[in-house]
Amino acid sequence: MTPHDRPIGVFDSGIGGLGVLKSIVKLLPHENLVYFADSMRCPYGPRSQKEIQEIIYSVVSYLLKHHDIKLAVAACNSATVAGIDFLRKEFPNLPFVGVVPVIKPASMLSETGNIGCLATDMTVRSETQASLIENHAGNVTVHNMACHGLVELIEGGDFQSVALENMLKEYIHPLLDKEIDVLALGCTHYTLVKDMVEKLVPESVKVMDSNDPVARRVKDVLSQANLLRESGIAHYEFLVHGDLNRYERSLAVILDGLFTSARSVTV
Repeated sequence: MTPHDRPIGVFDSGIGGLGVLKSIVKLLPHENLVYFADSMRCPYGPRSQKEIQEIIYSVVSYLLKHHDIKLAVAACNSATVAGIDFLRKEFPNLPFVGVVPVIKPASMLSETGNIGCLATDMTVRSETQASLIENHAGNVTVHNMACHGLVELIEGGDFQSVALENMLKEYIHPLLDKEIDVLALGCTHYTLVKDMVEKLVPESVKVMDSNDPVARRVKDVLSQANLLRESGIAHYEFLVHGDLNRYERSLAVILDGLFTSARSVTV
């Protein structure tokens, strides 16, 4: 296998990163991809930084050993803020791309001076989030909302449930009271229910996520490393550290037949 043909590894605590993966597929249709859903240890958000670092180290080690990935995408905000710098030190020869809330572009769009960010507890209290706000949102007030339990509900796969709608309302309505006009989805899981979020906010509120920006960053990093695969049929593989059967419905809804192979693995 040539260096260009080696796959991109995309990982998340579950299905949340599939939105990132779809954006990568759209932008880079010839790239081989392997997706790792760490459902057995989902969610990452409530865990300590040390726990998350140990978990994602094991995931990247697996992807390198068994799939010889050429780039790793931490398609998880919690994993990124807790451990991407750690991963870069542990795997100095492997390029990494992470996901952070779109605070900068959201602040540039705001006219009311108030933006909201739905995220996990880990992201909300992270130094990364504080730095993003300090460096890129000086002209606005950022109203963070830690959405406890939302990842688990989305991971269940029913993206139209009343329970999901009610939980989203619980977290969104206090932000609307702050007169926000931009809402950043600061967790990749939340992007899977972006349609429902958009229905729960006024048309004047712009809902933003990081999926497309991450895909563009992946392209830039591969280009700089001369590792872009610019021709050929792409192969995709879906790996689950946990129960694969529970994902059958979600995969059908989210991916529309994109994956040709799906299997359970042990880390």
